[in-house]
Amino acid sequence: MSLTTLTQYWPFGHTLESMSKLDAGVHVLATSLASHLLFRRFEPRSALSRVALLIVIPALLSTPISYSVRSPYVAFPLAFASYWSCLVFFTIVYRLSPFHPLAKYPGPAYFSATGDQHRCLKRLHDRYGDVVRIGPNELSICDASLIHPVLGQGGLRKGPRTYRSLSILVGMAGLGPLLLLPSATQVKHLQQRKPWNRAFSSIALKEYEFIVAKRARQFIGCLENLVHGSNHREGVVLDVGKWLNYFTTDFMGDMAFGGGFELMKAGGDEDGIWTIIESGLHGKLRRAIAFGRGNVSKRLGVGASRKDLFYYLSGEELPEAERPSFEDIVQNGTLAIVAGSDTTSSVLTAIIYYLLLNPAAYERLQEEVDSAFPSGEEPLDTVKLSHLEWLNGCINEGLRLQPPVPSGSQRSVDGVKVFGKLVMPEWTQLTLHTYSIHRDARYFHTPEAFLPERWLSKGAPAGEHNPAAFFPFSYGPTICAGKNLALMEMRMVLCWILRHFHLSSAPGVAYEEWEGKIQDWFVVHHEPLLVSVSLRE
Repeated sequence: MSLTTLTQYWPFGHTLESMSKLDAGVHVLATSLASHLLFRRFEPRSALSRVALLIVIPALLSTPISYSVRSPYVAFPLAFASYWSCLVFFTIVYRLSPFHPLAKYPGPAYFSATGDQHRCLKRLHDRYGDVVRIGPNELSICDASLIHPVLGQGGLRKGPRTYRSLSILVGMAGLGPLLLLPSATQVKHLQQRKPWNRAFSSIALKEYEFIVAKRARQFIGCLENLVHGSNHREGVVLDVGKWLNYFTTDFMGDMAFGGGFELMKAGGDEDGIWTIIESGLHGKLRRAIAFGRGNVSKRLGVGASRKDLFYYLSGEELPEAERPSFEDIVQNGTLAIVAGSDTTSSVLTAIIYYLLLNPAAYERLQEEVDSAFPSGEEPLDTVKLSHLEWLNGCINEGLRLQPPVPSGSQRSVDGVKVFGKLVMPEWTQLTLHTYSIHRDARYFHTPEAFLPERWLSKGAPAGEHNPAAFFPFSYGPTICAGKNLALMEMRMVLCWILRHFHLSSAPGVAYEEWEGKIQDWFVVHHEPLLVSVSLRE
């Protein structure tokens, strides 16, 4: 069909040649409204649908507009600008209107993106209740009764924000994580979960004990050297969070790549490892990917000398045909470094912070450790460590008050879902907000207080205590695979610190302000925690 013939059949009862500016405007309004109605029902989740919505349709609109303005050079940008403006207008009006399926749920017109989102959401839940609307199609939920139906077996699949955050952690640049179909991503997640499950079996964990002990012993030695070198009887002031970062990074370097990281030995990050990791966390992935590939190539060239985490992630125990691809090994190795170092060190730092603010809890923990491991005995017995009730209570309280992923992971609703009185329309995204649930008085009495005694086997003090509302490692099929390794690491390091050192408040430090400066960027970022460290007599 020729262009002349096409113009004779153009809709709205006239030809393109007779198109006025008013007619062109009507076409833009009608087309953008139709696009909004269509894609409101069928959200543009694939690359093709997004290209059609944002590029193809306005490009086609430039034809009638060119006849009204008599200039193709003006028509093309005008078509895009007017179409996009109308589309944005219709979208905003609908999302704020009472006709939106989530209109009955209260919430802000904007959402915090400054690292303060965990506290911001807590305030919103305190004000509006269990369900808060935090996005056009997204809800934040503070209701522990939904943990099992949402996160448990047969619950909801992970949402796009969770996959996007995880893709940053594992360095999935070049794959276009925003364009991945959820079904494809879910399949990939299930495939990648298998080596992690093998790597954290009870048999495998036993193999890791000496690796933790080796690095913990080095950590204590480094702090002792710093104390001796200070020539101050009262000890030395250290950023304990920084040194815990060094320890966990060196340890996970051993586990994920067979060694090569020596931040503790250097007393700093001379090779810029943490700069690379943090660049990945903030979306600058190129250096993080190159870093992961280089370390994986080096480790594959050396081969397996022990059954560490990399041994399982690379499938060295499997036949050649069943081993994961090089890129999968890179992703898993990089994820292990970030997830296993940053999260563990942030929780350990928080626990030390709360112990300094609660001298009675500190003293009781000191007595328990001294009793379990008399002078000269290293705290290596993981069975004994797992049965120290006050130690485990302190760790649980640190995890409750400062969970390593404060805002939880997003879930998507396929089809209408009903959870009690809560009706979830199709395409709704929801998040069980860990930080808010952990600090909810309905589940934990005096929720803002650090009370390790609430976890004792003899029972919590009078008041609410609901262990089912405690899920710092997530829950169900997607629970953190490294949970038991992280707990073993934290128990051993805390006991080793308390056996050798006395920790106290550093002069002039406003500890009350430290907690309020913790930032939530999917994982936690905190300010330096300056602590006075001295050797025990």
